[in-house]
Amino acid sequence: MRILFIIILFSLKSCNSPNLPKQKGFFAPEFFYPNYENFNSNCNYSFVKNVDAEIIYYDDCIYELEYKKLNSKIYINNIKLNQNLNSVYNQFEEKVFNNSEYADQIRTSEYSDDYNNIYSRVYMFIGDTPSNIQFYITDSVSNFLSASLYFNSEPNYDSLLPYIHYIRGDIKKIIETIDWKNE
Repeated sequence: MRILFIIILFSLKSCNSPNLPKQKGFFAPEFFYPNYENFNSNCNYSFVKNVDAEIIYYDDCIYELEYKKLNSKIYINNIKLNQNLNSVYNQFEEKVFNNSEYADQIRTSEYSDDYNNIYSRVYMFIGDTPSNIQFYITDSVSNFLSASLYFNSEPNYDSLLPYIHYIRGDIKKIIETIDWKNE
């Protein structure tokens, strides 16, 4: 009779608390449709930026777009060209090469608008890299914007991928809406 009582007690106890192993996973982020506003820089250009991205200046032509909710930043540096486009481009390519050391794959895309003098190339790094996206925008005459996306966390491509895709949309918007001002 004791044995039957113990068996019933253990079976009732085990029904209330299943011990299943917990799977490793990440929180699914919630993204809202972005709203955009015009940003006029002190460096003779303007573009449309996400209202959630705050501008933090280091210098007139060096600043970052900080996404506090996403714990990330896009560092932007405007380099004035003085018939040295090839040299500046080679320096940018060297920076891309150094970042690609940790990448499993690199995807590139280009955008050009001859009417508005917009020429751009975007590098997306697949893998645990320090910077997940690097891009430039130039008018090929006097301006060269170099930019890199960084997250304030340890690189983990799988968990950062939704954030990377969200910010990639903002980068596309910046490239498509840049307006070079005549000096």
